[in-house]
Amino acid sequence: MVSFKKYPGTLLLLLLLGVVICSVNLWGLPLLGARTDHVESTFQPPEPTVKSFVNTKQAVPGKFSNPLNEDRKQGFSLLSTEAIWKNLLAGFQDGKKVQIGLENALIERLRTEPDNAIYKELLSLFRQGSLAGFAQQVLVSLLGEVGNYKSAETLMSLVNETLLEEADVKLAAFDAISKFSPELWHENPNTELAPVFEAAWQTENADFWPSIANVMASIGTPASLDIFIETLIDNTNAERVAVVKQAMTNLVNPALIPKLADSLENPASENVQLASGNALANMGEIGAASALLDWSAGVDAGKAELVKQWFETAMNTTPEFIGFLETNLPAQKFSSPEIKQAISLVLKDIKNGV
Repeated sequence: MVSFKKYPGTLLLLLLLGVVICSVNLWGLPLLGARTDHVESTFQPPEPTVKSFVNTKQAVPGKFSNPLNEDRKQGFSLLSTEAIWKNLLAGFQDGKKVQIGLENALIERLRTEPDNAIYKELLSLFRQGSLAGFAQQVLVSLLGEVGNYKSAETLMSLVNETLLEEADVKLAAFDAISKFSPELWHENPNTELAPVFEAAWQTENADFWPSIANVMASIGTPASLDIFIETLIDNTNAERVAVVKQAMTNLVNPALIPKLADSLENPASENVQLASGNALANMGEIGAASALLDWSAGVDAGKAELVKQWFETAMNTTPEFIGFLETNLPAQKFSSPEIKQAISLVLKDIKNGV
């Protein structure tokens, strides 16, 4: 043990040191001078918010600027439609294949701005051949999602001018065209779009005939049905005729039933009769199915197989037709007993789940 009596100076030094330490604790005095001249702060200021893009005229100059950060979706409402468009194109130039935020923002704008000049610029870019394949796919798909008259017209212009040549772009176009088919026909039949596709049906670009015809059928205006029947009567292009026959199975407008029934009873050609019967069987309307029953009452035994085919389809697409037949078939008079027997057999099989 150290004897402070032997070393009185040591005791004094320790006492002085204690006083200094107590002063530091009590008053917070620094022991050493702070050195901040060379220490870098680890604090990173937050990225500017989207509000920094309020001045869209400066944010998007004549040449494409860098595309907006996709994480700033909430700021798209601050941009003009033209600014969103330019930033999307800038992303294409940078090789960005997915720009979901910009695409969705542009879709919403174009749905409410049918006369926007962007449609003309889009056509011009395709005509110039200045877009990469992936960019063409995005823009074609975008037109389908917009789903209004102007986007349909623009898409059909691309088809008519044979500007969609790459396989992947064509696939995107087929899907985009299908978007114009009404999801719920009775609520929104999209009849205002029919003239666009009726005009496009004349295209020589045969790859697109099925897609166009299917949209025409699903919208199902009387004018579209007239075009189909004319094609069947003309019968000069086997591929077009086959497309029409298939497309007519997608007719759902019950207002077409009288014309289809008349075409079935008094066909202008065999093609017209077969297509009309198929249309009625597939429509899913009790009025269409009962029209088949009226027709079948007057045909001869030679139509038995056709009757079986149509009635089986009608009972599957229109379940209420089963009960209708159970009630009305026994009293229905037929020119040919074989036809009544054929219908009875189909009814029995359907009820038994055969």
